[in-house]
Amino acid sequence: MTATGSVGQRVRVTGHDAGAGLPGRTIFDGLAGLTARAPWCWPTLLTLAFGFYQVGRPELWRDELASWSFATRPLPSLMAAAHRSGATQLAYYLALHVWIAAFGDSVDTMRALSVLAMAAAAACVTLIGRRLAGTRAGLISGLVFALVPSVSRFAQEVRFYALAVFAATLATLLLLRALDRPSARRWVAYALCLALLGYIDVVALSVVVGHAGGVALRWRRDRDAGAAWFAPAAAAGLAACLPLVVVGVTQQGGQIDWVPRPGLSFFTLSFFARNLLYSTSVAAALIVLAVLALAAAWREAAFMTAVAVLPVAAVWLISEGPHSYFFPRYLLMTVAAWAVVVGIGLSRLNVRAAAAAVAVVAVLGAGDQQVVREPGAHNWSTYPVGSGGYYPGFAEAAAVIARQARAGDGAVYQGDGNAAGWMMTGYGIQYYLSQDLRHGVPAPRELFIAEPPAKAGVLYARPCKQMAACLGGEQRIWVVGDTRNLSKILAPGQAAVLRQRGYRLSHATDVPGLTVFLLVRDKASAR
Repeated sequence: MTATGSVGQRVRVTGHDAGAGLPGRTIFDGLAGLTARAPWCWPTLLTLAFGFYQVGRPELWRDELASWSFATRPLPSLMAAAHRSGATQLAYYLALHVWIAAFGDSVDTMRALSVLAMAAAAACVTLIGRRLAGTRAGLISGLVFALVPSVSRFAQEVRFYALAVFAATLATLLLLRALDRPSARRWVAYALCLALLGYIDVVALSVVVGHAGGVALRWRRDRDAGAAWFAPAAAAGLAACLPLVVVGVTQQGGQIDWVPRPGLSFFTLSFFARNLLYSTSVAAALIVLAVLALAAAWREAAFMTAVAVLPVAAVWLISEGPHSYFFPRYLLMTVAAWAVVVGIGLSRLNVRAAAAAVAVVAVLGAGDQQVVREPGAHNWSTYPVGSGGYYPGFAEAAAVIARQARAGDGAVYQGDGNAAGWMMTGYGIQYYLSQDLRHGVPAPRELFIAEPPAKAGVLYARPCKQMAACLGGEQRIWVVGDTRNLSKILAPGQAAVLRQRGYRLSHATDVPGLTVFLLVRDKASAR
């Protein structure tokens, strides 16, 4: 043996030095290594990219304006209003309150909280897929999740949905960790996450039904005694939400009475799938891929199939009762489960075939990704079924007023202070006016309001019973509504008082979905 050979036998090169010294090493090898060590990184970054792309382009719609109204109030008023009409999303309102206090209430800033939550959910999806079927399955699961149009749509929503998806996927990940290596600490973490989920969105707690089904399937397969801890942990997490559920039951009639009771028909299932994913073509593709995944990898995909299907079945069954909760966005957390099932199936293919399948999902959803970023898209809650171009252009209406507003102006907004308050016209105009008014020009004083919402601790303003007592000496009054017929915007008592005081129409300006009227008082009547 030569000296050179002896030295060669004794040399041990570390992984770092070996990578640095190999002449064929490229940046792609480094990226492959990063993917193996942290596969969650790429889906997280992709979700962030989609989430922040044109995040401020869609106008705030009424649900987002409700979130803004709650979150910008002092804490006592926030808690009082939530107790009356928003208890089931209390945790989100508190989080948004802190977020706005720290970063402001611009559209981009408020939506950024949801973007970050959805990106964290993508990381959880990836880790779930890796735990069930390996690194490749995890990476594909996360990428599929990030490419679903509804994921980026609700990542750009000033509502609780993204936080609910994150909490639900985190709970699923914590459950799998507890099942793999049971310990008191891991089961407590799972229970606490369930409790947090309940305070974000009560309906999302239906994920527990999926968890129970997945645990049952796993126990049947492995007979693992550690699974017995699931029942007490889940019960503890649900019990922590009981006070919220009790309060929420008293509020649900006025909040969800618009949700129809579901039937069991092809149209119901078709609408649910398409609206859940915000894309007809992506829904069809994921259903096909999920079926193939179950055929190819039932053992690995069974747990997440239960999480994808059973919560939907449970909410459907409950919705046959006095109140219906069966609306796709309330079950948005099941998108994560479908993504994992598809990811597990695609991981059985070779790299090129799997990459091609992911690319197909991206192409199929590309058109929908752009539609959900149109200015009025957040108003199209049934997209892609029954979608349309209509939306109330609060920003455009506010811009019309801001250009001509004067100190001492008054305003009347359709629906404020009456049964049509759900239109949120006043909130929408007030929000965008705060961005547009010239320095030193105050916002027009809202008329015919006995007590503003923040002071009353409610969502909608309390109306005046004596109309004349709530009308001051304003020379000009702005009126905003969704029709050119003033008599349909103003309540009967309001119209009569304005006529008596000598207000006449000066001009009207149409904007998308709304008309802005300026009423000017006759000089003779003003004396």
